[in-house]
Amino acid sequence: MADWIKTFKGAVPTSEYDPRAHMNSQLYVSRFDQATWFLLATVGLTPATVERQKRRIAVVRQGFQYLVELRGGELVVVQSGFVAVGRKYLRFQHRMFDAESGRMIATSDCTAVEASLKTGKSVLLSKALRQAAESHLVSWNLAEGE
Repeated sequence: MADWIKTFKGAVPTSEYDPRAHMNSQLYVSRFDQATWFLLATVGLTPATVERQKRRIAVVRQGFQYLVELRGGELVVVQSGFVAVGRKYLRFQHRMFDAESGRMIATSDCTAVEASLKTGKSVLLSKALRQAAESHLVSWNLAEGE
C-alpha cells in the first residue's frame, strides 16, 4: 500500500464562517474538490491534459462524513489516495485533519470517471492511468489519524 498524498493545506479565514463561527459546509466540499485535482495530477490527469484529450472528469458519486466542526483560524490539511481502480473508474478518499492537533475533521469518498466531450459517455481508462493510480492505492481505515 502507498502513502497518503498531501493534496491541500489551508486556513479557515473569517470570510468562510457561518453565523455560528463554523466553516461553511460548502467550503469543506470546495477543499475536497481542490484536493481531487491535486490527486488526479499525481497520475497525469490535469485540467490541461483532460482538455487536450477532449475529455472531462465526472465525479459520479461523492459522500461526506463530518466528524468535527471547524471554527475560525484553524489550519487544515487534506490527505488523499486511491482505494479502487476499475476499467472505467477511479475511487478515492480524502481525509481532512486539523494541522495542529492531527485530529480528523472530515472525510470524502468519491468515484470518478473520464468522459468523452463528444459523446458525454464514460470511456475506458488508459492502462498507464490505471497503473499510475494503482501505485497510489492506500488502506482506508478511519482509525488512522485519530
